[in-house]
Amino acid sequence: MNFLQQWEDFYSRVDDVAITLKLYPISGDKDQVRVGMPMHKAITQPAGMFSAPALFGLADITGTWLAMQNVEPGVFPLAVGSSVNVVSNKKSGDAIATAEIVRAGRTVIVTDTTIRSSEDDSILAKVVTTYTVPQPKK
Repeated sequence: MNFLQQWEDFYSRVDDVAITLKLYPISGDKDQVRVGMPMHKAITQPAGMFSAPALFGLADITGTWLAMQNVEPGVFPLAVGSSVNVVSNKKSGDAIATAEIVRAGRTVIVTDTTIRSSEDDSILAKVVTTYTVPQPKK
């Protein structure tokens, strides 16, 4: 099943923060996942720009989907650490996250996610996330 089909299947059964953030899939494979988030009132901070928690949520979900592409079906990688740097912000347009693999091992996966503005391609945030991969019980 390809990434877009996986996304549709997953969110037909699960209602999580991705729904609140109005995330939409763009593309994905074992090396890179891209997800978008439109600007909307529920995710803005008082100055009318993307809230930092919304940007982090976008990065977290994008990285998680990338980690999921690198494990066996049915295994859910768990985030155990994140480093978040919000470097600029916007009041309009979409935020587009691109997660790439830093390391995909048997027990640990590390992703590097860059969030850019759809308006001018400026970097909004950089997020590095470490996931642990649950091992089957023996």
